[in-house]
Amino acid sequence: MKHITPLLVLATILLSPTIQAAEAPSIVPRPQQMKITGGAAFRLNAQTKIRYQGDQQQVSELLASALRPATGFPLPVLKDTQKDSNRILLMTDPHLKGTGTEGYTLVANSSEIEIRAKTTRGLFNATQTLIQLLPTKIHSKTKSSNTQWSIPAVAIQDHPAFPWRGMMLDVSRYFFTKEYVLRYLDMMAMHKMNALHWHLIDDAGWRIEIKKYPRLTEIGGFRGKGENRYGGFYTQEDIKEIVAYATARNITIVPEIELPAHTLPALVAYPHLGCFNKKFEVPTRHSISPELYCAGKETTWTFLEDVFTEVAALFPGTYIHIGGDEARFSRWNKCPDCQARMKKEGLKNGHELQGWMTTRVEKFLKTKGKRIIGWDEILGAGVSKDAGIMTWHKPRTAVDGAKRGNPVVMSLTGHAYFDVAESKLPGEPPTATWIKPISLEKAYTWDPIPAGLTGAAAKNILGASGCIWTDQFLHKAHILADKPGQGTTASEAYVDYLSLPRMGALSEVCWTAKTSRNYENFTGRMRTMLARYTELDYQYRIPVPDVTVKPNAEKTFTLSATPAIVGGTIRYTVDGSTPTTDSKVLNGSVNVAKVAGFRATTFAPGNKRHSLLFQYSDPSNKYGKQGTLIGKWKSGQVGNTKAKEVIFDATGHINSNGLYTITFLFTGGRQRLDIDGIEVVRNDTVPVGKDIHHGFTGGSRKDNTYKIKVSNYETGASFKIKAMIYGDEGADSNGVVLIRKGE
Repeated sequence: MKHITPLLVLATILLSPTIQAAEAPSIVPRPQQMKITGGAAFRLNAQTKIRYQGDQQQVSELLASALRPATGFPLPVLKDTQKDSNRILLMTDPHLKGTGTEGYTLVANSSEIEIRAKTTRGLFNATQTLIQLLPTKIHSKTKSSNTQWSIPAVAIQDHPAFPWRGMMLDVSRYFFTKEYVLRYLDMMAMHKMNALHWHLIDDAGWRIEIKKYPRLTEIGGFRGKGENRYGGFYTQEDIKEIVAYATARNITIVPEIELPAHTLPALVAYPHLGCFNKKFEVPTRHSISPELYCAGKETTWTFLEDVFTEVAALFPGTYIHIGGDEARFSRWNKCPDCQARMKKEGLKNGHELQGWMTTRVEKFLKTKGKRIIGWDEILGAGVSKDAGIMTWHKPRTAVDGAKRGNPVVMSLTGHAYFDVAESKLPGEPPTATWIKPISLEKAYTWDPIPAGLTGAAAKNILGASGCIWTDQFLHKAHILADKPGQGTTASEAYVDYLSLPRMGALSEVCWTAKTSRNYENFTGRMRTMLARYTELDYQYRIPVPDVTVKPNAEKTFTLSATPAIVGGTIRYTVDGSTPTTDSKVLNGSVNVAKVAGFRATTFAPGNKRHSLLFQYSDPSNKYGKQGTLIGKWKSGQVGNTKAKEVIFDATGHINSNGLYTITFLFTGGRQRLDIDGIEVVRNDTVPVGKDIHHGFTGGSRKDNTYKIKVSNYETGASFKIKAMIYGDEGADSNGVVLIRKGE
């Protein structure tokens, strides 16, 4: 009975409408429910103990090991045998409601922190929240003597929106050490990501030891010759260590063993696995090879079943990824063995042969207690409803698969392919260019559940997975590859840069309820998260300063920005030169006579790293005759089917009496924007004029311009545009507001 009281307190706090929350801690991903209770904080000190009930010692030890280096406190981990104070208690409760299998409750007061969850997985997720309740110095590898280790009095009830929250790491195109894979798992764990899709096989290298076929790694694990020979692989002992490390951190590893395409290293090592027993070399340049496993030979099936038997024994998770993408059938069309197989099985073409091959693998893996998951190409291959579908380039497959009953994971190229840059700014590293850049905002503002999918079908969307493909190491090896004798830090920094902070965005897409997600709020919390990345020495992409440029009546400009990182600075110049650590600091705002030469850069704490360069460009040039940009509306900021007042600042743009035209232009989102009218006010209260009519923009547009005649202009006055706007079927709408003088 001694633990009933905190649960009653938690329920009262979270359900009471009278509780007024103070400024919430910056936690990513955002918890479902969190209240600051207003009591005294819990303070970690040298006498603090970590206690656990049941068999939760391992997760408790992981928490202690995370807290000890920076605090210097012993933090003993003890069985919960007595009621005492100054403790952190971890316990499982099978009767806990509202948390699911990965959720938790966390109640902190001045004397203790109590964490409850149904499972160890939930407890681990709670510890990641607990760490983010502490100052960013908690991530320091050495003792931080001048830090107060306070945790606010808080009550949290939390659980993930989706059960699959993943990242894909391609180690075939470029091999990463075991140590870096472990580090990447830590990176995922702090974001509560729970699935590492491990791309172990592709044309550029075979990275997993198979005992029965040693040539797969001895030969297929390397490419090039002489001093240019490059490669590596993971022994089965390495894999056991990585899997155990991941499991302790609530991460399931899903290995990808490609077939029938992207398998060239296997054919290099064992030529008889191909259609014509030809000899090949592991390629040193990226391409999609036409070579496939020969589906007609039984020797191929002996090989595949042997490989999958060893793989299934190494990975305890439910799924094994079998690829299935980008198969070209020219070899099968000419192969007598494949043609004989097609005739025997009554198959018409290569596509049907791939389907037969896929279903045969699926049936075999079922005998090992596994299910397959593959790229969206496998959906039409006759797989069962148990097969997972990973949608990457055909969004319709997610809808079709979910309605059919298949579990679906969303890895959409437009939101989750993080091997493309965040921008087209000068200074971005070499990245994939076949799709448009994916900004942090684009990585955040989407929903894994396709529009219109509801009920049981919507529940078949398991979640989403970000992808870090590394084929650029083949395209741009002279730039990206680690140099001999210089370690592996360059390649690892590249993956860090592509992953962060977009992994933070994806984690919130997968964890936080859509109704609680807001990009502006997210970027505010990411200011602290980026400081945590700095302490952890993650080589993340530092956000370019988000500079607001406002023209003033006296023909000067006010430029303002807030550093995107807690403890960071924005430094600027006005002569067109690149800012350095000696340049002026932008504290809030600055007035300048001209903006053409303005440059700004974000510097991380300590000034060791900095962002790409912000350069002012006149937005009016982008929109031509439609006007000058004065504001943007973003997803979640507009009304949801009902008009909501949103204010845009036109100060400086309305700079004399006359007629002004205001235009609303849709730029993205699921819903068009409807406008019921606008009103312009001077100094927040004095009416200037109204234009009340219905218009819309998005897909098509009609009557989306509004005209205001200003006849009471005052020098130095502010002018605001109050717009009544809403999404026609929701609030997922983005766009810009433009103003020009005249018709």
